[in-house]
Parts: sequence; C-alpha cells; structure tokens
Amino acid sequence: MDSKDLARKTAHLHTLLEQKLGLRKGTLAQKANRAGRRLPAWVRRNLHDLDRAQAMADHPKLARRLDETALTKAYQAAADHLEQIDPTERRKDRVLGVLGGLAFNILLFAALLFGLLRWQGYI
Repeated sequence: MDSKDLARKTAHLHTLLEQKLGLRKGTLAQKANRAGRRLPAWVRRNLHDLDRAQAMADHPKLARRLDETALTKAYQAAADHLEQIDPTERRKDRVLGVLGGLAFNILLFAALLFGLLRWQGYI
C-alpha cells in the first residue's frame, strides 16, 4: 500500500465520519476520540492505527514497516461499520429516548402525587 492509496482511504474515512457522525475537524485519531461511545472500541482502534500509518507512510524508511494486509482489514472494517450508520435513525432514536424518559418521569410524578394525596386523606 503506497502513500497515495493510504491517503485516499483515510480521506474516505474522513468523509464518512463527517457525513455520519458530524465530526468535521481533526485527524482520524482526534475524530475517533471525539466520537467516543458512538463508535465501538475496535473501530476507534482501527482509526488510530490508520492515522498512525498515515504519519508513517510519508517517511520512506518507516513506510516499509507498515503491514498492508492489517491496514487494509482495518480500513475495510471501519468503512463497513461507518457506512451502516444512519444519521436520521440515530436522531430519531435520541428523540424517542428523551420522550420516553420524560413520559416515565411524568407518570412517576403523578403516582407520587396520587400517593401523597391519598395518604393525606384528600382522596
């Protein structure tokens, strides 16, 4: 894997991270850190490996030490996972989670209020 091929693959991952998770600034490693729990640990690890390899690929002696098959597997796994992410589905799940928590809190408050009124003898 030459430097241009690795640069093309990391650029593809940059665009996927921007489109799917809204991460715009920084290197792959910085974006992986900012993504946090939104990405599994193995994807974050693959992104860190690819970022480290991108830095090594520019140096002629260090570029020979790169494991092309491992980097190709890391790229493919990370790209496959990122392509499966649906931003609208994630947004919808987040809104439904907030609304579900709010509904639970309202029901709990109503039950406690009913219990308090019954205990005081108003009901």
